[in-house]
Amino acid sequence: MQSGVVRKRGFLCIGGYEPIDAEWWYRRFERELKRFEATWNAQATMSPPVISEDSALAGWKIDTKGENWRTETEYRLLRWDDFVTADFARSDLERVPKGIAALLDFVFSGAAIRYFIVSVRYGFFFLYPFVILAGIVAAAIFAPKLLALLGLPIPGLVAFVLSIAVFVGLMYVLGRVLLLNYMFDDWIFAAQFVHRSRPGLDERLDRFAREIVTCAKDTSCDEVIVSAHSLGGALIMDVLDRALKLDPQLGQHGPKLWLMATGSSLLKVALHPKGKWLREAVARVADAKGIDWIEYQAIVDVISFYKVNPVVAMGLSERRNPIVQKVKIRDMLAPETYKRFWGNFFRLHRQWSMGNERRYFYDYYQVICGPAPLARRVANNKLVDCFASDGSYDAEAAARPQKRASA
Repeated sequence: MQSGVVRKRGFLCIGGYEPIDAEWWYRRFERELKRFEATWNAQATMSPPVISEDSALAGWKIDTKGENWRTETEYRLLRWDDFVTADFARSDLERVPKGIAALLDFVFSGAAIRYFIVSVRYGFFFLYPFVILAGIVAAAIFAPKLLALLGLPIPGLVAFVLSIAVFVGLMYVLGRVLLLNYMFDDWIFAAQFVHRSRPGLDERLDRFAREIVTCAKDTSCDEVIVSAHSLGGALIMDVLDRALKLDPQLGQHGPKLWLMATGSSLLKVALHPKGKWLREAVARVADAKGIDWIEYQAIVDVISFYKVNPVVAMGLSERRNPIVQKVKIRDMLAPETYKRFWGNFFRLHRQWSMGNERRYFYDYYQVICGPAPLARRVANNKLVDCFASDGSYDAEAAARPQKRASA
C-alpha cells in the first residue's frame, strides 16, 4: 500500500441484536451502497452472497472505483441472527418473566448504578422497559376502578380477571409497538452472555475467532477491519480474545488489523460484576500489539455510551487502545432526513451501518469500499476534503495528519 490507496481490503462485520438474516443484510447493503455511490460519485458492483455450510458466515465481494482509484473488498458477515430469531419465537408467557428477571439481575448486581455513573443517558435508556412495564401494570390495576368511577362497579373476581385481561392485552399490543418485547429479549440475551449460559454461543464465537485469524493472515489485503455494532461490540471482544489465544501474534504478520466499534454496547455487559471475564478479555485486546481499536460515538445514540473510554470506564488502567472519536449523525444525513429520524432512537442507532447522504469523515461504506486506509481516516478528520466532486481521491493530501476528533 505504498501509494496510500487500499487496493484490497478484508472487512468482517458482526452486527447487533437483530433478527436480520444474510439475505436481508445483503439487500440492505445493496440499497445503501447505491446511496454511497451517489454521495461520493463512485461506482460499485457486488457479487452474489455466499453462505458457509454451517451458516455462521456470509460474504460477498465489492468492486468499487472512483475517478483515479479502485478498491476490492472481501466482505464477511459474522452471523448470530439465528440466536436472535430463536429468542423472538418465544412466547410472551416465557418472555415477560425472563425479561423482568434479566433486568432485575442488572439492577440488583449494581450494574444499573454503574450505567448512571458512566453515562446518565444510558442509565435512562436502561429504565425505558421499566417505565413501559409500570405503565401497563398501572393501567391493569386501575381499569376496574375507572369503570367504578363511571358508575359500573364490578365484583372482585371479575375485576381481577379484567385486570389480567388488560395487562395481557396491553403487553401484546404495546409490547410490539413500543418494542418492549424486543427489549426483554435483548436483556435476556445480555444476561445469558454475561453469565456465559447461552447454549451454542461458545461454539459460534470460536468459529468467528478462527475466521478472523485466517483473514488476518491474508497478505493479499492491504488492511483487515473487524467491525462491531451495538451488542456486537461486546461479543467481538470475546471473539478477538479467542483469536489471540489461537494466534498470539494476531495482526503482526499480515495486513494492518483494525477493530472498529460503532454505537457499542460493550459496557452494557462489561459493567456487570459477573463480567470480570469480559473485562479481562478487553484488557488483553487493548494491549495486543497487532490490533488498533477505534471507537466511534454519537451523542444522539442513546443506546450506546457517549464520550466514554470503555477501558477506563470498566476500571482498567488507560492503555494504547482504544481511540475514541465523536461523530455527529446529523452531519451524515440531509436535514429533512435527520428531522424525520429525530426521536427514533433505534433508527439513529442503526445509522452507523447505513449509507451517508452527505459527505462526512465517518462513512460506513467509505470505510468498507473507499480507497483511504482506516489509519488515515482516524488520523485525519478532514479526509472528506481529499475527495473531489468527480470522485477522485488525493492520497497525498490525506497523508497529512490533522487534529484528531477525540472525545
